[in-house]
Amino acid sequence: MMPPLSRDRLLAFAFAPAELLAVVAPDHSIAWAAGAYPARFGRAAEAMLGRPIAELLAPEYHETLDAVLRATARIGRVAPIEVRLADPARSRFALSALSLPGGEPALCLSLGPLPQRSPPPAPGAEADLGFRHALEARVRDGARGTLNLLQLPESAPDPAAALQTLPGAHAVSRLAPGRFGVLTDDGPVLPALVAAVETLVVAAGGEPGQVRGGSIALDRAGLSAGQAVRAIRLALQRFTGDGIAPGGFGAGLAGLVAATGAEAEAVRRTISGGHFRLALQPVVALSDRSLHHYEALLRPDPAIAGPRGTQEFVTIAEAVGLAETLDLAVLRAVLARLTERPDAPVAANISGLSLQSPVFRETLLALLRPHGGGALLIEFTETAEIDNLAEAAETLRQLRAAGVPVCLDDFGAGGAAFRYLRELRADFVKLDGGFVQRAVAGGRDRAILGSMIEAAHAAGAALIAEMIETEAQCDLMRALGVGYGQGWLFGHPLGW
Repeated sequence: MMPPLSRDRLLAFAFAPAELLAVVAPDHSIAWAAGAYPARFGRAAEAMLGRPIAELLAPEYHETLDAVLRATARIGRVAPIEVRLADPARSRFALSALSLPGGEPALCLSLGPLPQRSPPPAPGAEADLGFRHALEARVRDGARGTLNLLQLPESAPDPAAALQTLPGAHAVSRLAPGRFGVLTDDGPVLPALVAAVETLVVAAGGEPGQVRGGSIALDRAGLSAGQAVRAIRLALQRFTGDGIAPGGFGAGLAGLVAATGAEAEAVRRTISGGHFRLALQPVVALSDRSLHHYEALLRPDPAIAGPRGTQEFVTIAEAVGLAETLDLAVLRAVLARLTERPDAPVAANISGLSLQSPVFRETLLALLRPHGGGALLIEFTETAEIDNLAEAAETLRQLRAAGVPVCLDDFGAGGAAFRYLRELRADFVKLDGGFVQRAVAGGRDRAILGSMIEAAHAAGAALIAEMIETEAQCDLMRALGVGYGQGWLFGHPLGW
């Protein structure tokens, strides 16, 4: 029997444009439910009582849900953010939350379809972070599947809607102009995907044969979960940058990691020979634009490292076991600069792989002893998943004890960001620039960013917004409670 709700709870839900309504008990189970549960999950609302509320959302959004529940308990309300349901279609829904006083369970959740789709992303931007998270979750869990990559003329019609209707297409994402990814179960589906897209291209006046396809089996084949995740990221970077290379990705994830062997030597020479420079970009207080610190940005020498961009250089270094070597080289360069010119603090980036290494921690602390803290900040990034949170937390604890503030970088860009916010204490949280730039248009991006800001505040961290390029973005970040900013509006990265 469904327990009755008070008038306050009923009024709270009366204005919710939702298909699914739920009240959450203190143990995060469902205490009350109503709505289209039979259509979405194949069971009546009453059958959901007592089940964990997290069962409603796809696994990669469980950490987001935890953050929403915590923020709602603290501030009373969380504006709609985009999630995916755990239904067979992995439906895109907007999640809202409201907390009301009283003796009965206080957290009220509503889930409803998104009012509209976001506009196409800027060239080179990833359209759907949830797509990458879904791929990474599969390889981490050892689940089967195939990443299908499609390359077509940029002037061709957008095939995403047609691809989503094909059997077995679990997720579709526009990765770059004219480049799409489709996650499917195992099976020879690539020819069908190519044929479907080519039909659209020809119907729009294009020539046959303009659609190219490649696929990667999501099979770890002897790789660790971390290696497989980095291989997925490397494959997406190369596809969005270069398209489908000759030979495609037929050797799978293990083959992709093995093929980085030749490039690993170039990465090793770049690091050992100091063939890189560090550019400094200012981070300012948004209240008066006074300098707070600089971030040191890696710039490998392309004559030694090759023509790849910085992010791919770092991904290769992580994939071939050179993350700690690279991070220590950068840290030594930053400390040398601070010794020569201690005019302003400088932030150095370290990989999540280094953060969880006891050997790296001992070397890092030994480097710091002659210098002390204060002028150095550490930003830890999510380019590599942190598997050992206990070791990572210990590294951060000892850094903070040594007087070195720490910053969680690119908050919102990775699937584990909320877990890191919960488990790893940070002095600063840097908001992912993609959310910052899109938030000016309002809609769900601003709502998502608002929830991220509330979660960071709840964790006691100061906020830095990156990629601020316009006065409108600056004004919005300041209005949303962000204390610091970084971007071209305040200064381009410059050599020291």
